[in-house]
Amino acid sequence: MEYIKKICPVCGNEFVVLKCADDKAVYCTLECLSEAQGSIYNSEILSPLAV
Repeated sequence: MEYIKKICPVCGNEFVVLKCADDKAVYCTLECLSEAQGSIYNSEILSPLAV
């Protein structure tokens, strides 16, 4: 297995992904992904059944 280093476009952190998943891995965490989308809040991610 080969790994590569990438930089998250939201927070600027460096993270490591498998080379075969390079094109799919853009953000370092789910939090950065949701921030980039702007439509999902952290409370919805952590507890989707809470009303």
